[in-house]
Amino acid sequence: MIFVAIILPVLLLIFFFLITLGLRRTLSAKINSPAEYENISVIIAIKNEINNLPALINSLNSPDYQQDKYEIIFVDDNSEDDSYNFLESQLNHNYKIIKAINKKFNGKKGALDVGIKNAQFNLIAVTDADCLPEPHWLKSISAKFSEGFDIVFGYSPLIESKSFVSKISSFENLRNYILYFASAGLQIPYSATARSFAFRKELFYQINGFENANETLSGDDDLLIREAVKIKARIGAFRFDNDLVYSSAPDSLKEYLKRKARHLKTSHHYLLQHKIFLSLWHSINIFSVYSIFLIPISNLFAIPLTIKIFLDVVLVSTIKKTLPHSFSMFEIIYLQMFYETFLIINFINSVFTKEKWK
Repeated sequence: MIFVAIILPVLLLIFFFLITLGLRRTLSAKINSPAEYENISVIIAIKNEINNLPALINSLNSPDYQQDKYEIIFVDDNSEDDSYNFLESQLNHNYKIIKAINKKFNGKKGALDVGIKNAQFNLIAVTDADCLPEPHWLKSISAKFSEGFDIVFGYSPLIESKSFVSKISSFENLRNYILYFASAGLQIPYSATARSFAFRKELFYQINGFENANETLSGDDDLLIREAVKIKARIGAFRFDNDLVYSSAPDSLKEYLKRKARHLKTSHHYLLQHKIFLSLWHSINIFSVYSIFLIPISNLFAIPLTIKIFLDVVLVSTIKKTLPHSFSMFEIIYLQMFYETFLIINFINSVFTKEKWK
């Protein structure tokens, strides 16, 4: 046990160095404004989203992008509310709405697959109906593709309220962002957020679409990345200016647990190299947090806990300066403790929770 207390700080420092290195490689990139921006098809799967659609349409109506360079395809997956009729009333030169008839895959993947088949452009961008993209979102996607990437993804912060569930959800989302971007910078990408995700259609069909990424109803982002990694596709992350895609954080514990179970279920199907990387990272962090209970055995166990808290505060405080987060130092410390605990709870919950698309 004493050996563990000594080796943990070393492992923490090594991993935090790697995470910081990956982030610097990703975030140091400047937007490369090409002479001409790419044509992009945006696909949005819809199922009973009438409460979210007005805000979505409002955010989509003013993109800083040439009008004839993009299209937005809404795919209605048998909505039982007024979603389809509302979207029909909003149709314009850039908007299309189709119904997800004869889906090849269940859930959201099936709806996205229908949309991709009906897209006229090679670059496919994906977001969700409860999201609010900033004006430069498409411009950043196009700029990143101009660097030769096959899959690109951005950051989607959660709009938080004052509730604890909302706070921990937003903090977890930020921690995931750090890992996603760092892994991309280290050239070991394993996941992204489907709220700000794009890929080349030719790559999509090269890896047989969702055919080999259909173990779960979710996973339209990370399992697609898994298949792309197998053929050594280039995967990059972008964070330039005014390109965030906002979404609301859950306020209820039930909704939070439901979301996390759905998201974590796909992690059971990651590549072995990614499972090893994530297992080591999370195990070291979790053990460092719970080493507080081992201090009575030896004061040495205060070392990994102290180093972890210090590194977490420095890392999150530095990253959040360029993002719409306002976590205080105290919040970073206590939310980090809950974050590590909920990782265990949510992973176990993902094993026993049955998936459902809406």
